Amino acid sequence: MPFMLRILMLGLLLISPFVKAQTTVLPPVFFISTIDSTDFYNKLKGTPLFEKMDKENIGNPLKLIVTYNMEPTAGGEAAGLTSAILAGGSLGLLPMVTNNDLVLTYEFRVHNEVVARVSYRENFTKAHNMYSNEGLYSLDKDSLAWAMTTTDKFIEDIQKVPELSHLINEYNYYFVQ
Repeated sequence: MPFMLRILMLGLLLISPFVKAQTTVLPPVFFISTIDSTDFYNKLKGTPLFEKMDKENIGNPLKLIVTYNMEPTAGGEAAGLTSAILAGGSLGLLPMVTNNDLVLTYEFRVHNEVVARVSYRENFTKAHNMYSNEGLYSLDKDSLAWAMTTTDKFIEDIQKVPELSHLINEYNYYFVQ
């Protein structure tokens, strides 16, 4: 009998790599973002959880909303004011220096009710010419690179939210895939 048990266990071990792992997939999700980057969208859509996400699912009750804002730090306000005075006094020869926290917020909503909200914060110091208007309404290269790194953290964090797993179970109960 122990010999048969060993053969059975060996057979299960050999077959186990061929068994497909269960992955969690959300139903179709409408994607809204203030980050204007196709790479950011494609990285989120490339995960198994958001493979059915789309930018054109208008009217869908499930929404992933990604927003960012720059929040000034206490030291950044003082340094910004001083550098603005110096930049203005030099007629723009000296750069303005700003120190802000970039706060990136992911919200997963169902019928406009927030089910999960995750925020990430990183401090950025920038020097720019007071006459240039480059990057006033978009993220620069460094900020966008940091935002791309938050997608992996977000996927891990949102899968830990119990309301999301209840939503997926309910969806699978009523709409068998």
